[in-house]
Amino acid sequence: MACPLFLPSERLGTTPYFDGRCAADPLIAIPVDTLRNCCNPGYARDTCERASQEEADAFRFLVKSRSYGTAEVAWTAERDHHPVAAGIISLAEPGGGKAQPLECQARVCADKATMLPRP
Repeated sequence: MACPLFLPSERLGTTPYFDGRCAADPLIAIPVDTLRNCCNPGYARDTCERASQEEADAFRFLVKSRSYGTAEVAWTAERDHHPVAAGIISLAEPGGGKAQPLECQARVCADKATMLPRP
């Protein structure tokens, strides 16, 4: 996941893709093809006018830990598949208010991690 401007909300049916909005213009609905080809995978610099204005092309996430209602999620911001920034975000559950794209995407990643079967 995903474009640094993408604010994911819910899955698109049974697909691995998410519906959502663009932080650059959250009032405008995003066409499904754009969601699948640009917003969800990131790296849309050459195909999306809004994405071309951002330093990073994509965010990537890894859930490091989860305990007592808090998830620690490592993140990287990438440009041309190379990291330009990295950090760890601590997420208290549940989230509320208007989250920025990084936090919003980290929450989706943490939520998806809880749905995976455990060994």
